[in-house]
Amino acid sequence: MNKQLGLLWGISLLITFYLGYSYKSQSSEIIPSSSLSNLTANELLTANKNINTSAVTAAKNRKSNNNSAIKMTLVNINEAIDEIKSILGNGMDMANIAKAYNLVNSFSKQELEQALAQLEDTANKPDNSSLLSLLLSKYAEDNARASLAYIEKHLTSGQSKATITKNVIATWSKKDALSAYGWFISQKKSEGSVANNSMALSPIFTELTKQDFNSAFDKLIDLPSDSRDKYIAVNGMIKAFTTKDEFSYLMDKTNELADRRLKDSVIYSWVKRDPQEAIEWVESVEDRKEKAKLQEKVLTSWIKSEPTAAASWYLGNAEPREKQFYADKVVTKWSWNDPEKALNWLSQQTEIDRDKSTLKLLKSSAFGNTDFAINSLDLLGNEKDKLAVSTRIYRTLERNNPKKAAEFIEKSTVKKALQKKITRYQKYQIDKVKG
Repeated sequence: MNKQLGLLWGISLLITFYLGYSYKSQSSEIIPSSSLSNLTANELLTANKNINTSAVTAAKNRKSNNNSAIKMTLVNINEAIDEIKSILGNGMDMANIAKAYNLVNSFSKQELEQALAQLEDTANKPDNSSLLSLLLSKYAEDNARASLAYIEKHLTSGQSKATITKNVIATWSKKDALSAYGWFISQKKSEGSVANNSMALSPIFTELTKQDFNSAFDKLIDLPSDSRDKYIAVNGMIKAFTTKDEFSYLMDKTNELADRRLKDSVIYSWVKRDPQEAIEWVESVEDRKEKAKLQEKVLTSWIKSEPTAAASWYLGNAEPREKQFYADKVVTKWSWNDPEKALNWLSQQTEIDRDKSTLKLLKSSAFGNTDFAINSLDLLGNEKDKLAVSTRIYRTLERNNPKKAAEFIEKSTVKKALQKKITRYQKYQIDKVKG
């Protein structure tokens, strides 16, 4: 299943890329690099150029002429389906996915309908999900509603259904975002197939924003009161942004929405795009409490890409009496990605109690980087702190590796106290279950 979801993700990237690339001659709109994750447009173009063109030729050669019309026999449809499935079966290789995409792209509308009809009885087989995503996304260029009806009628897997629906909506939105939006709202009101599929809103709002930001924002406000819907829609809007002014304007507009998560989402994405621009805007905020919240969100986003710069900037914004609190925030967030570097950074700080922050670092690391926490216990200067961290380490190990958890207790320098605390905790859990 993970392999199939990976393929669906790769296909989503490719569809996003091809949609943007194919429409480039019609518009100056661009697809932001963030929508391609770790893959650049050049890499996808290279994959496309490297496609074995004989595969496309072979697909066309399978067709037989009947007067002036070109038709593909049922046998050849099955052969084409098998060939595409074979290509996709090679896994998350972008060149192979591009090859499969181009084979599907060579199908006529009638051939697409024949292929989809052939897959009706096996639509829910995991091996067919990637193929269906390509076929239905292509079919949506002519009949998006029919593609969505097919998904509703034949697919039952929640994850596959949501991802394929998003791909179909992305195709539809490029041609008619308003109709796609209207369809989503009608489905929401009738609790239809996407009543809980907020993913579909992302491509819709990307295209609506490109057309008219204010109109898109009005539609955002009018969405049914579901915070997840608005969150996904905002992230769709962000994908259309290319300038500082666009981000600034949206940050100001989010004040009209009583949802902190939306504002945090914008600043988080802005930092990923350009941290210095986002910081410059945050520094212009006059309300001190609001600025502090935004600074922490900058840290959360920036520490993933440039942790040392993010940590130094964040601590540098603290008042003297806040230094300890800010340092603890830094190491807690950093602990999930690289606790060793966080510890090195901590050792260079002179305006804080490093022992307190080290305790915070190890407590956080106990869950996400357990081995680091185990190997760093000797940095703690008293048994009380060692016991606190050791308890967290044990709980993590007990869930994931009971044998290692038992060995950890035996080697612990606070073994007696740790066993006592574990026994008390286990008794509490048993009593809780009993009610």
